[in-house]
Amino acid sequence: MKHVIDARVALEAQRLLAHTDEPVATIARRLGFVEPTNFGKFFTRHSGMTPGAFRQAHQGA
Repeated sequence: MKHVIDARVALEAQRLLAHTDEPVATIARRLGFVEPTNFGKFFTRHSGMTPGAFRQAHQGA
């Protein structure tokens, strides 16, 4: 069950990174991460790239 929740959180993070200008730290807090560094590690593990790199590659997509 945890993998389903993690996949949903990662998908929402991708959506927010691609379609908003919110800072990564704000997105991290919105998704329940106390520390942005933990969000960065989580996101990289699930997406294969850092939040910043994902945003650059997908902004406006």
